[in-house]
Amino acid sequence: MKRLCIVLAGIAMVWSLLGVHSANAFLGGYPTPTLGGFPPGYPSNVPCQEPGLGLMSDFSVGFGLLEHRDGSIWALERQNSTGTATWPLKGFWFQAAQEIASDENIGFLLSAGIFVPRHMSGTWISRPDGATFDFDIPSYDWWSLDGIVKARVMRGFDLLGGFRWDHTSTRVDYSDDTSDDYILNSYMPLIGAQLNRRFSDSSLLVRFMGTPLYFGTVKYHFWDRLGYAEFGNFRINSKSTYLEVLADYRFKLSRGIFAGGFVKGNWLRVRTDSRNLSGLTNESVAWAVDIKSWTVGGIVSLDFSCPL
Repeated sequence: MKRLCIVLAGIAMVWSLLGVHSANAFLGGYPTPTLGGFPPGYPSNVPCQEPGLGLMSDFSVGFGLLEHRDGSIWALERQNSTGTATWPLKGFWFQAAQEIASDENIGFLLSAGIFVPRHMSGTWISRPDGATFDFDIPSYDWWSLDGIVKARVMRGFDLLGGFRWDHTSTRVDYSDDTSDDYILNSYMPLIGAQLNRRFSDSSLLVRFMGTPLYFGTVKYHFWDRLGYAEFGNFRINSKSTYLEVLADYRFKLSRGIFAGGFVKGNWLRVRTDSRNLSGLTNESVAWAVDIKSWTVGGIVSLDFSCPL
């Protein structure tokens, strides 16, 4: 899945570089407002003062260090006990975004991101008996796809709305020679707002985004080397929430080329309905999942509405 996301990001980059020229040829090269930016969902921090080239206005790539000491917490709530696996998130986040300008007040953005983890490990704790098992994370996949619409309310203030598909897949190997698979697919309608303070050759942006509704599934599979296995699919319920906060600063390097840095925080809380497991047990269980992260990184963007 990681390779697929990287390939898709590469295709998006090539499409962006080629598509802008074809769009310009088709549209005749008229002035177009700049909407681009990374992280996604807001207009370009530094507007272009020169004639635009066409419909495609901005392509951005970003790279950041993503970490949190208790970033991933998965709690299996059984009838008489709760087992919790906790481990720190640490690795690198890559993202690419393509902007599409409609007019001065409406814009669209498509973006894709992928997490490249470093080695991660943690401890499973069972309560109330207090039993513990150390574990390693040999495989951790995390990627997301966004579609965002921006609507200007007044100068420097925009409302945001869109949709995110977020996917994580985790393999856990325990010290007692057992293993778990956790797969979380989240489908989130997003709403938010942003403030953008622009200066002569730079800008500062603050954005808040979250979801009033949450859809998705948690898939779970546990097995040992003696033949025991239990598994199940769980529906995410309305007690789940998501919040994202972003601060971004960007400056102009040269005509049509911008760079900067960002800090982004994400808080995801997932709760599932109870259901009976399959396999060698039919016990009724539920899941409580919390994923938190901070990302600090840099941005480089090409504004196609500014001739290079």
